[in-house]
Amino acid sequence: MMISVKEIMAARALSKSGLPELDYSLNPYLGCLHACRYCFAVDFTSDREARESWGKHVAVRSNIASVLGREVVRMPRGLVGISTITDAYQPVEGKYRLTRQSIKLLLENGFRITVQTKSPLVRRDLDILSGYRGNSDVGITLTCLSRDKSDLLEPGAPSPDSRVRALEELSYEKINSWIFYGPIVRGFNDDPETVNGIVEISRALNSRIIFDRYASYHSAEAMMVASGFDRNSLSHDSRWWSDVSTRILEEARKRGVMANSQSEEWKNTTSLYQQKLF
Repeated sequence: MMISVKEIMAARALSKSGLPELDYSLNPYLGCLHACRYCFAVDFTSDREARESWGKHVAVRSNIASVLGREVVRMPRGLVGISTITDAYQPVEGKYRLTRQSIKLLLENGFRITVQTKSPLVRRDLDILSGYRGNSDVGITLTCLSRDKSDLLEPGAPSPDSRVRALEELSYEKINSWIFYGPIVRGFNDDPETVNGIVEISRALNSRIIFDRYASYHSAEAMMVASGFDRNSLSHDSRWWSDVSTRILEEARKRGVMANSQSEEWKNTTSLYQQKLF
């Protein structure tokens, strides 16, 4: 597959987050080579080329670290989501290292960070994260445990096995880690085998679980349908979601695993980071 990468200039680094659990978001890249069919970001990414060639084009915000360096000395401290409309550890990060520079700046200046990624590349930055265990956490997305299913849903993303190995290393290094189980698609990755497998991994690695169902956005749904998903499986079904949520929470309770839905995450984050920032 042919990909294209271009460098652009960022006017600002930290953006006000629309998620109640976050104060800011930071996105070093626009577009994502993981090419996830379900990704809502395709409907919200400002770069036109990235939107129109999802998974094949990335805009690198090449000056974001220098912009962030100016912002961290004057902006109120808070919790920063790394990142919310892209994967900060997608393959181009191996070259540009913008995420590494950014998390170092944020942590050294009293900000807290929460990372969500599908990439084992996050292990490269354990030297930074381990120095700020109280102010950082890392979530690894496990949409499913089957490589075949992952290839259909997330064709450019690292394998589920490699993500589990990254979680193992995070756990070994005592980094606060969690699993994002989602998006859950009806009839695809809501089966008991997947639920039980993810809960068991969480138990073994002392990670908690955040789970969420598929949310329909125009461009993302078009990609899902083009990949063979039936629109009926993508529609909202409150009875189905109630049953799946109950199953996840029950299996987590049996194994002593902390789990909550994405809609409830703000409560957990408030509890986790309840002390005042300086």
